[in-house]
Amino acid sequence: MTYSIVYSSVTGNTEQLAQAIQQAVGATYCGKPSDEALAADTIFIGFWSTRYSCGANIQAFMKQLSGKKVFLFGTAGFGDTKEFYEKILESAQTHLPASNELIGSYMCLGKVTDKMQTHIKEGAPELYAEIKEVLAEAAHHPNQADLDELVASVKKALTK
Repeated sequence: MTYSIVYSSVTGNTEQLAQAIQQAVGATYCGKPSDEALAADTIFIGFWSTRYSCGANIQAFMKQLSGKKVFLFGTAGFGDTKEFYEKILESAQTHLPASNELIGSYMCLGKVTDKMQTHIKEGAPELYAEIKEVLAEAAHHPNQADLDELVASVKKALTK
């Protein structure tokens, strides 16, 4: 069994998750979407949440996959519930062709940059008021508990 880790990370949150997976499974490739990653049997795909899904570069990469085992992982700064994460993961999964097998997934909070927080505060003050407590909590994530939970999820998925 060979492994690749492909991820997109703007603030370093998702990169932290990718590095934890790399330490756990010893992937032959770990980095941005690349043709080199396509050689693996199992591909871990990480993203930061944007518009309740994954970004265009991850969507494009997933559309190239065929016959792979896939584990999705990511970070989100605006929500901290299982239901919120499931909505994002389900949306991201729609970009994965049916010939692939989703073996697992994981999401956690990730810190949001000060610039983005200011953008939200100025552009959508009602939304900011709603989520400012989550943003404050997100500043402490991903933390070691998040990384440990991710690695446990990865190991469980690989033993199925």
